[in-house]
Amino acid sequence: MAAVPETTEIEIVSRETIKPSTPTPPGSIGLSLFDQLCPVLYVTVLFVYPPAGEGGSADKARRLKSSLADVLTRYYFLAGRIKDGSRSVECNDEGAAFIEAKVNCTLEAMLSKPELPVLKRLFPIDMESMEAASGLLLLVQANLFECGGLAVGVAISHKLCDGSTMSSFIEAWTRTARNPDETLAPDFSLPTLFPPLDNRVVHNPVEELPKGLCATRRYVFDSSKVSELKRNATSAAVPVPSHVEAVSAFVWKCAANASRRSFGAPSRPSVLSQAVNLRRLLVPRLPENSVGNFIGSFHALNSDPEAELQQLVGKLRASSTDYVETYPRRLQEGRESAVMAVFEAGEKFARLMMDDGLDFYNCSSWCGFGFYEADFGWGRPAWVALESTDFKNSVVLLDAGDSKGVEVWLTLRVADMEELDHDHELLEFASLNPGITW
Repeated sequence: MAAVPETTEIEIVSRETIKPSTPTPPGSIGLSLFDQLCPVLYVTVLFVYPPAGEGGSADKARRLKSSLADVLTRYYFLAGRIKDGSRSVECNDEGAAFIEAKVNCTLEAMLSKPELPVLKRLFPIDMESMEAASGLLLLVQANLFECGGLAVGVAISHKLCDGSTMSSFIEAWTRTARNPDETLAPDFSLPTLFPPLDNRVVHNPVEELPKGLCATRRYVFDSSKVSELKRNATSAAVPVPSHVEAVSAFVWKCAANASRRSFGAPSRPSVLSQAVNLRRLLVPRLPENSVGNFIGSFHALNSDPEAELQQLVGKLRASSTDYVETYPRRLQEGRESAVMAVFEAGEKFARLMMDDGLDFYNCSSWCGFGFYEADFGWGRPAWVALESTDFKNSVVLLDAGDSKGVEVWLTLRVADMEELDHDHELLEFASLNPGITW
């Protein structure tokens, strides 16, 4: 079956404001220091459902709207608006946006070879919209296909949402859709533990992520290839590598080699910065449903162009171990220590990111967030997808549909990607943008 062209018609047929189904407590909810320093973006994810269950896609859209209104009675801050320059959310029940769109093709046709520019149009707002700091905090786009299939694009302001928050919201929403009595409540610990600073004294070390003339590719590592990479990564230093360590180190190796070839600089060093969900590292641990941003990152440097997978995984593990032993402790040694730790980490991130003498890869793993459990009442999604970006050297990992493989969404400079397209080792382990079946 031929791929769907970029001219595929996606027609917006309605746009509504969804408010909590019952009035919620007035007032405001504070944002945390981590929220305050977060770039102005939306966190986005797409859930794709094949034709299944009772009713057509229009009936499913109605269920999405009614359950969204119900879940907003608990996640009511998502129906509010940011005020005080990213220091709090006014909980005023102004509502979230719900957009309904019709797609003039079948889901099977679109997913036979997913075209990333077409997928981008299934999201309700551009990821980089400045509205993330001043307007709608939650937007949903229900895309109805001719065959009865459905794709649900969700966008939440990064000012109060990381991958963990997105995961907990989606779990609460889908539970509500299946049974309104099962709604999960969010936890608001973070603003109390890490209150924001006066905006007049805040200098954000990472104002924005680097961009450029970039290309995005989607690679899928099936479970057998992930297992093989883990075996190849095993060493005395790391006897049991995780699947995230093995896959991210392998992609790092391939991308850095492509950059060296495109620059004509065989000894060019590189850094992999790996995002970390800090909730599980505090003592006591924070609940996974604590809303807001609570992400750190550790950095592994490689200056050896001959380094193999074992060595790169060893560097990742050593950097991770050092980070886990030091950074969370500093966050819990009092307000001054925490603020210093956060800004020092931000300054290091910015310094490495802006260093023209090395390649800086910013890696996030969404593996284990349970997005394939997002059942609104008509079954699990056939596919969970991301939005392509122009952020240079971005690496995002997420579970494949069988929960054993790994998808990698990789964004590089066009020149680097052209080199990577001829990397036989990468293509031996990963399939380039395969079709989705169910």
